[in-house]
This record gives sequence, structure tokens and C-alpha cells, in this order.
Amino acid sequence: MGDRSYNPTARRQAIQRQLMLEGAVSVEDLSRRFGASVATIRRDLNSLEEEGSIRRTHGGAAIKAPRGADQAFALREQLDADAKRVIARKALDFIEPDQTLLINDGSTVLALARELVATGMPLMVATPGVNVATLLSESPAISAYLLGGRVRHRTLGTSGDFAESMLRAFNADCAFIAAEGLSLGEGLTYSYEADATLARLMSEQATRTVILMTTRKLMQRDRITALPASRIDMLITDCMDPDVVGPFADTGIEVVSASGGYEDAIAI
Repeated sequence: MGDRSYNPTARRQAIQRQLMLEGAVSVEDLSRRFGASVATIRRDLNSLEEEGSIRRTHGGAAIKAPRGADQAFALREQLDADAKRVIARKALDFIEPDQTLLINDGSTVLALARELVATGMPLMVATPGVNVATLLSESPAISAYLLGGRVRHRTLGTSGDFAESMLRAFNADCAFIAAEGLSLGEGLTYSYEADATLARLMSEQATRTVILMTTRKLMQRDRITALPASRIDMLITDCMDPDVVGPFADTGIEVVSASGGYEDAIAI
């Protein structure tokens, strides 16, 4: 694919997307991928760095990663897409017909919504995710409730007093919650207070709190804590590293592997 296949703007957008997916790339690799000269790629990277979206490194570039909630939703949905699918599929093992569920917004719970629709299981589900609620509404068996409130264009979720007031009306069997990070010291964390508040309320309004978390976000922390680790009942993750998941199990969290099956012996 030669230079003529991309105009400069389109090529830079493609480079930025590649950086978002991979984190870092080399000039040589980009040159091969886009069929552009090394000099052209360097100019592209310099331009993107001037815009503040990336940072140049020796021989390449790295994404200047925004907070998780600030990433464009389409890009966040593509990150760890396979892991999110297997986590969502495993979560189905802990959902029974006619239950009331609370799920927050984001690409991981959107994967769960797809699985729920595919099962045809009768459920009541409340969510602040506009796209999540829209997807759930495709199933006539699911009573989907969109929490009212201000819609944020970056996260495609609602927030604010209206959403919180409506959430308090639900008495749920389980809350399935995704977040920007989970660590032992800081617990479940988010980029923004509004997301943390809704996650905290979901946990309070549900009998059981289940966290859906990809490997990338384990042992990571963001700006605001929603829940301490001690408030979490179950963690469903694709992570298979005992050095990472073991400490969570040691706190009493039931850890479930979405890659190797249900680990019923790991929790205290």
C-alpha cells in the first residue's frame, strides 16, 4: 500500500489509532504498514506530537494515553476486545433468569449486554449506559431501564442527581461493574467522581458486587476510589497470573478466571 492510498490526514488518524491499540510503535514498522517513507512517517509523528496526542520516543512514538474514560468509546471497545468477550461470557454463569441486575457503562459491560441479549434470558437490568440500554432493548425478554441524567458524550453514560435518585429505587440481585483500575490499596478506581459515585451506589443497592476486569487494568489505579477491595464479592478476569490475582483472593474476593474456567479453590 503506497503513499497514494492515504492522504496525510487519514494516515495520521490511522497511525494514532494504531498507537492507541498497541501503545508504542517504531518508525520502521509504521513505514512498512502504511507503505510510506521513513521521512514521511517522521513528519506525521512530529505533527501528532505537536497536537499533543502522542509523544516521540527513540526510533518511534508512544501514545500519550488519556484517562480511560477520556478515550473515544470506539477505541476503548477495541482494546482487549477478546478478553472482554470471554469475561462477559463467564459472567453468564452467575446470572439466573428473572434476576434484577445493575451494570454500569463502558465497553466491558457492553460485551456483557451482548451476551445477555443472545441468551434470551428474562431479566430486569438498570444501567447508565445509553448504548448498553439500547442494546438490551433488542431482547423482548429483558426489561431495560436507562438511568436518567446528563449524557456524557465521551463515555456514552448518564450521571448526576437524576441518575443517582433512580438507581436508589432498585433492589438488585447483583451489580456487574467495570472500572478504570483495581488495586489492593486503592480498591476500584475511576477517572471521574460521577462514575465512582454510580459504582458505589450500585454496590450498595445490590446483594452481590461482581467486578469485570481485564488484565490490563488489574493492579492499576485511577484518580478516585469508588469501593475498597473489601466491598467486592467476586472478580471475573482473563488474568491467569497467580502473582496478580492471588493477592485479591487473599483478601476474600472470589476470583474467577475467564480463560481457564471457574477457580473455586482460590478464594478464602
